[in-house]
Amino acid sequence: MTVRDRVRIERAVLSYDWWLDLRGAPRRRRRELRTELRSNLRDATAHVGSRAAVSGLGRTRQMAAEAVPEDPTRPRWTAGLQAGGAALALAVLVALLAGLAWADGAMSADASSPARGSVTLLPGSSMEYEPLADGFSVSTGVGWLPVAVGVLVFVAVARPWRALRAQTSTVPPLRQ
Repeated sequence: MTVRDRVRIERAVLSYDWWLDLRGAPRRRRRELRTELRSNLRDATAHVGSRAAVSGLGRTRQMAAEAVPEDPTRPRWTAGLQAGGAALALAVLVALLAGLAWADGAMSADASSPARGSVTLLPGSSMEYEPLADGFSVSTGVGWLPVAVGVLVFVAVARPWRALRAQTSTVPPLRQ
């Protein structure tokens, strides 16, 4: 089995796991289903190749729906972490690009004197430009906004309140 075959198989397994997590499948059950799918794909790859084996699966979303009923009481931790991490990375990238634009403006205004400031749309950010004898120096502090965006997306996707609601619904009411 080649590296390309393994990458195709793992990509399909990760996609399947993503959809299982969104349906609220418990971690142990997801692990069992991932192992089963990986084993089946490796066997099929030996017979028809990885491309045909993975394309023969169909949609992993539909496979997950057929394998596990949706559980609306479970949080989606993995999906929340992945989405929150992606949002954090995107927000940091936007902040760094805004910092570069700020530095370009500072150099255009007066390239011979140092400048300090922040980007208005990035609360807590700090920008510094300083000319040097053989070039210039730019430093950027992105502030707290990218972290806040990542946390908000994590909470929106993971839905941690489901775990709290499930815990409170399992506690029997007090009788008087």
